[in-house]
Amino acid sequence: MRGFPGLCVVCAAIISTTPAGKSQDSSSSNVLLITIDTLRADRLGSYGYAAARTPVLDALASSAVRFADATAHAPLTYPSHVSLLTGRYSGAFGVRLNGMNPLPSSAVTIAERLKARGYQTGAVVASVVLDQSYGLNQGFDDYDDAIPVPPRATIATAELQRPASAVTAAGLNWIRAQKGPWFLWVHYYDPHLPYSAPREYAAAAPGRPYDAEVAYVDAQVGSLLKNVDRQRTVIVVASDHGEALGDHGEPDHGFFLYDATLHVPLIIAAPGLTPRVVKEQVRNIDVAPTIADLTGMAAVSADADSGVSLRSLLEGKSRADVPVSLAESWYPRLHFGWSELRSARVGEWKYVAAPKPELYDLRTDSGERKNVLPEKGSVAGRLASEVTAITSRFAATEPVKAAQPDAETVRRLQALGYVGSLAPSTSGNGEDPKSRIDDYRRYRELFNRALGSLAAERPADAASQLQQLVKLNVRAFEAHLYLGNAYFLMGKHEAAIGEYDAASQLNPALASPHFEAAKALSATGDTAAAVSRARRGLELEPQSFYGHYTLGVVFQKAGEWREALGAFGRAVELNGNDPRARANLAGAAMRLDNFLIAQSQFEAMIVLDYQVPPAHYNLGVIALRRGNRAEAERRFKLALQADPKFTAARSALARLK
Repeated sequence: MRGFPGLCVVCAAIISTTPAGKSQDSSSSNVLLITIDTLRADRLGSYGYAAARTPVLDALASSAVRFADATAHAPLTYPSHVSLLTGRYSGAFGVRLNGMNPLPSSAVTIAERLKARGYQTGAVVASVVLDQSYGLNQGFDDYDDAIPVPPRATIATAELQRPASAVTAAGLNWIRAQKGPWFLWVHYYDPHLPYSAPREYAAAAPGRPYDAEVAYVDAQVGSLLKNVDRQRTVIVVASDHGEALGDHGEPDHGFFLYDATLHVPLIIAAPGLTPRVVKEQVRNIDVAPTIADLTGMAAVSADADSGVSLRSLLEGKSRADVPVSLAESWYPRLHFGWSELRSARVGEWKYVAAPKPELYDLRTDSGERKNVLPEKGSVAGRLASEVTAITSRFAATEPVKAAQPDAETVRRLQALGYVGSLAPSTSGNGEDPKSRIDDYRRYRELFNRALGSLAAERPADAASQLQQLVKLNVRAFEAHLYLGNAYFLMGKHEAAIGEYDAASQLNPALASPHFEAAKALSATGDTAAAVSRARRGLELEPQSFYGHYTLGVVFQKAGEWREALGAFGRAVELNGNDPRARANLAGAAMRLDNFLIAQSQFEAMIVLDYQVPPAHYNLGVIALRRGNRAEAERRFKLALQADPKFTAARSALARLK
C-alpha cells in the first residue's frame, strides 16, 4: 500500500518558502486559475477518454504537469471552491452546502495573499452559487458575478448561470485592462446540468450531452489561453467536482462520495516547468498553497485541515508519504434528513464513513464496486480514525440547529399538517443514503419537472408536483421552499409563508426562506413582519444582494422611502450590475427629492441599457427641477428617440415650448 506509514495527515508541516529555482522562475508571473465546474477527470482525452473532444486541455496537459490522481473534497460547487481558494477543508468554516453559511471574513483566500503581494486580482464566475454574498470575493479587486436575473425570478428558481462564451469575454476584458502582475480566477459552469451545449458541439457528440458541454468549454478555454502570455503566466486548471452520470445509481452529483464525483483533473503550467505526469495522489486543498509557493510567498503553517504545496512533485521529486484526502457530503442530511457521508482516501485505499461503512481497494476496483471492509477491517479502522481526527476540528462549525418556532410559525405549520414531522436528523445516524438512492432519483425527476413548470409560469402544475415531493420526503427543505414559490405565484400567500417556515425549520442556516417569506408577508400587508423576516435572513447572509433588494421592495411597497433608499443603496453596492436595484434606488431617491442619487442611477441604467426611455425622461425632469431647460429638452428628445411612443416625454416637450 503506497505511502501509508502512520497514515500521515500532513506530509509537510511548512509550505516551502524558497522562490522558484533556476528551472522554474515564476515568482513574478501572472496567475490564471481556471475552474471548470462538474468536470470529471475521465472525460478528458489526456486522462484516457477516447471519445473526448478536448484538444485545448489535452495540449495544455502535454506541455505542463498533469496530476493523474487529484481529488476534490465535496461534490458541490460552493464548498469545493472554498477549499480551492483557501487551501483548507470547507468544513473548517462550516461550509457544507450551496447557498448557505457564507465564508467568514477570518478565512484567508489566495486572492488576499496575492493582493497583499501587489497583484491585481479579479474573478469571473458563471453561477449564482458563487455570488459574492457567499464571501468568496475576499481579496478580489474585481469580482464579476454579473449574471442576468429574469425579472420574476426568485432566489430559489432554477439555477442561474451564464454561458462559457460570456465568461471568456469578461475574462479577456479584465486581462486587457491590467498593467502590473495579475491573478485571475475564471469559473466555467457549463458541464453542469442542464446540459445544453451550442448546436455544433451537441451535433459532434450525439447522445452524449455531457461530453458536448465539456467540448464547448474546452474551446472557450482555448479562446482565453490564446490571449495569455504563457512565458509570464502560471496556469492552473482544476475542477470542483465531477459528475456521476449514473454511476452507483446517482444521476448527477452531491449525493455520494465515489470517485465519479471526487476524481478531478488538475493541470499546472508555469514558466520553465518540465512537462510530466504525476501519479501520486494530490488534493484540491493543495492548489492554493501551490500557487502561493510558485509566486514566492512566505510560508504558512499547515495543519490537518490545510493543504500543502505541490512544488516538489512539480519538480519531479517524490514524497515519502501521501497525505489523507477528506471528503464530505452533507447533501443527504441537509436536504432529506438522511445521514451525511464522509470519506478518507490515502493512495489506493478509500474509506466511506456511513451508517454502513465501506472500504475500496482502488488498485483492483477503480469503480468502487466491492466493499472489502470485512477482509480489511484494520485498514478501515485506521482510515476511520483519520476521518475522526480531521473532522473533530470542525466541531465548532456543526450545522445550526433549528430554533424553536414561535407561535405564529407553529400555527402555520399546523395548518399545513407539518408539526411533529419536520425534525431533521442532527445526530448523524440517519438512514444510509445508499438505501435511498431510488427515492433520490425519483425525487430529482419530479423536482426537475417542477422547475420546468415554474420556468414556464405554470405555478399550479408546479405546486402539484412539489406536493408529491413533500409526500415523498417531508424533510426535504428544498421541496418546501419551491412549493412556497409556487403558492406565492398563485397568490396563496399564507400557504407560501407556511412552506417557507417549514424550509427554515429544516435548514435553519439558509437565508433564502426568510427573504421569500418577507415578500409573501409584504403582499399580505404585514410590513413589520416582512421587515423582520428579511432582517433575519440578512443575519445569516449579511452580504446578500437579494436580501437587501428584497428588504428595499418591502419598504417600497409600504411607502417607507427613506428606508427603501438605504436598502436599495446597499443592494447596488453589492451588485451594481443589476439594473432593477438601480431603478428602484432611483425611484426612491426621486420620492425624497434626492436628485444627486437619482441622476447617477438613471445614468447607470442607460449604460446598462435598462428602461432607457424613462431614464432619459426622469433625467429631463431632474434638469427641469434644477432650472436647466436646455438639458431637459435634450433628455426628453433622447427618450423619444429611444421610444417614439413615449407620450410622457412628448407631452413634456410640448410644455417647454
